[in-house]
Parts: sequence; structure tokens; C-alpha cells
Amino acid sequence: MKRNFKMSWAFNVILGAFLLSMGSCKEEELIFPKQGDQETIVTETRPTARPTNLTFVSAFNQKLEIHWPALSDRVVKAEIRYTEGAEEKVITVSKFDEPTIITLKDYKDYTVTVQYFTSDGTASKLSKVSLKPGPYEAAYKLTGLTLEPVPGGIKFVFPKTSDRAIATKISYVLDGKEVVRTFDSNKESEVVISNLTDETKEVAFKILTMDEELKVAVVDERKQAPGVLAYKGILETMVAFMDGNNGGLAWTNLGKDPATIIVNYQLNGQSKTVRIDNSTDVEKRLLFDLQGKPTAFTFTIETDGLTSPVQDAEVKAPTLLSRSTWSAEVSSTESQEGAANGKASSLIDGDIGTYWHSTWSSSNNPVYPHWFIVDLGKVESFAQFGMIRRHNNNTGGFKTFNIETSLDKASWTMVGKDLFFDSAGPAVWHDYNVSMVKARYVRITMTEPMRAGATSTHLAEFRAAGYAPILLK
Repeated sequence: MKRNFKMSWAFNVILGAFLLSMGSCKEEELIFPKQGDQETIVTETRPTARPTNLTFVSAFNQKLEIHWPALSDRVVKAEIRYTEGAEEKVITVSKFDEPTIITLKDYKDYTVTVQYFTSDGTASKLSKVSLKPGPYEAAYKLTGLTLEPVPGGIKFVFPKTSDRAIATKISYVLDGKEVVRTFDSNKESEVVISNLTDETKEVAFKILTMDEELKVAVVDERKQAPGVLAYKGILETMVAFMDGNNGGLAWTNLGKDPATIIVNYQLNGQSKTVRIDNSTDVEKRLLFDLQGKPTAFTFTIETDGLTSPVQDAEVKAPTLLSRSTWSAEVSSTESQEGAANGKASSLIDGDIGTYWHSTWSSSNNPVYPHWFIVDLGKVESFAQFGMIRRHNNNTGGFKTFNIETSLDKASWTMVGKDLFFDSAGPAVWHDYNVSMVKARYVRITMTEPMRAGATSTHLAEFRAAGYAPILLK
């Protein structure tokens, strides 16, 4: 019996320890159940910390949110502790089906502890986290605010924080007068301040955000220059020109901004208006009847709902372009024509007594076609060119030619084909008009000799004329 008693006692001890260990495991699981999927919304403006089985969220307006997991029925309450100033705060929570929201006094880091309790008073281990509450919405609106230049204005982009009303006011001075714009920056997160036409000057703004519910107001000051008005970029490219009996206005619109151009002028005592609406072409021109008469006119450009100042211009004949930056290259040269002659530079030296000549003294002389290219040094509004033959020879020149223009010397546009040049007549200038074109390079290709059977050619001088940009107001 004694032996059996000892065995029973040992068995009970082992069984009790086993049951205790099982109870302890279950107790731990009851208080700290396994973490399930959390549906708590967490964003950049709601940073989170998750110790063990809790989710802490920094919420706007200096709040902390504690989102509870699924808990055992044995857990009857939780205690939340933190320090506010010198005072320890204790919050007791008994409902875990909704987040606990704590409003804090300061925008700083807080250490928060949470402890669970069962119905028999058993306490869990402490869960501890340090984090900062979210700022006031009114303050975050300004710290997250960005300013972007747009044509003729500035775009204010506010972060979207909630559906709560955040009254916002932007004030600035324009032409000596204060301008105020008021709105709700949660309903209108992007606001454009327009009618700012000077992109060289920064505009000083005062921005006020106010949360009337929480009685919080925040002020900030910013400076930003507006974006360049689209019409300014177009104005800088405007050229007035003649095209037969018509006047013309040409421009470049690299931004493809819808542009409306209106031209007003007088013809035979009558007022005339021509216009083109919402043009987005990169290169565009507007022609108007002048009956071949040089004429003054005015015009405006409208883009982005804003109209340029009225500009004065005049349609007149093209003027000679300066040769100071020109250079020339040719298909071949001749060294037996004297030091001043035979070379490419003789075509553009301004001296009709010198001349270029293609090769004639080699064992393998080039034949037609011959060509030369003139680099105008910059892009010009090219509209006219002239040539004069060699002064002391009227038998070896060319009779027909083509003319092409280019911006890059790689892609060429034919602007005149099978044109006639009288190299057998008097040594005078022959001038040719072409439809005005933007060009830096001009290529003349000589296609047929004046005298049948001739293989070489020559030319004394080349000149070009065009239009200067309009002087703007």
C-alpha cells in the first residue's frame, strides 16, 4: 500500500504539473491570441507601430488610435498608461470592438503602455511603444503644401487629409491691391492663382488654414514666381513678311498651346480683321490680303485665357542679311584662277570682282551638277536671294539651278526648282523671291551649263535677304 501511495502521489504531481502547464499555455493564448489579419487603414499620414498584438496609429489632430485584435472572452479590460507633463494618465478600456482614440496635448514622442486583465485579475505582460501623434490637419496642410509655376500663374497643391472642412485663405498683392482667395482645401486640393504675367518676379503669398471645429489656425508665407505665359514664347518668334500680294504673320509654337491670333489693319481706307483660333501647330502662318502694298498692322495673341498687349508690326520688303557670320563650302575649287579667286569664300566676300570656280585643271574634272552651301551663321527668316555672274567671262557659267534650305544641313527642303540664271547676259544681280522659310543653310545646285558641252562653272557673288523679328512691346 505504501508503494502504491507513493506511485499515486507521484502520478498526481506529474498530472498536476501537466495540467498547470496546459493551463498556463491556454491562459497565455487567451490573453494574447494569435494575431489575425488587420484591416486598420494605415497611410503615410497615419504611421503605425505594432507591438505584439496591437496596432497603434498616429492620427491627425494630435491623436493616437489603438486598434484592438480579437481577444479571449476572459479578457475583460485593458489599461493604457502614458505621461502628460508630470501627470501619469490611465485609461481603462472594456470595449475592444472599436479603436480607442486618445487626444494628446503636445506634438511630441509619447511612450504608451498597454496591459490586459482577465476577470480573475490576472495581468498580462506590458506592451510598450513610443510614437508621435499626427499633427493638426490645419498644420499638415501647410507643411505638405507645394507650389508649382504654370503659364501665367501658380498652382497650390494641398495634401488631402480628410473630409472635414479646413477653411483656407490665400492672400497676395497684385498691382498694389490685396487679392484674397478663400476655399476649403479638403474639397479643393488644387488651386491656381492666375493673371500673374511677370515670370521674372516672385509673388509673396500668405496662406492661412483654419480648423473651426478644433479652433486651430495656422499661417505660413511662401514666395514663388509664376510660369512663363505661353503667348510670350510665341511672340518672340513672330515675323511679318510679304508673300506675293499678301501680307503674312508667321510664328513658332513649340508648346502646342492653343493660340488665337487676331490681326487688324487698314486696306484702301477700310478696317480689316483676320484671325486664326486655337491653333496648336508648331509652325504656322496667317496670310491676309494687302494687294501687294507694304502695310502697318496690329495683332494680339491669346493663350490660357490671357491676351497679350497689342503689338505693332509692318509688312514690307525683306532686307539684306548681314554676312558677318557666314561661311561657304563648294563641290570643288580651282587653284589656277589667282589668289583671290576659285575658292568658296569668294562667293560671300562682298566683292563682285572676285569669283568662285569649280575644278577644271585636274586630270579628272567634276561635271554637272555643281553645288555650293552657304551657312548663314544662325536661323534666319529667309525670303530672297541674289546672284551675280563672273564679271570677266560670260560663256562658262550655268543656266539652271535648284535651291534648298535646311535648319541642320541634314534635312533639306526644296524652295525653288529649275530656276533660270542668265550667266551670258550683263554682269548684274539676279534676285529671286521664295516663300519665307526659317533656314540656316542654303544650298544652290547648278544643273545645266549656259554653253552646251561645258563641264565647269563659276559665280561671283551670292547674297540673301529676310525679315527681322518684330520689335515687341
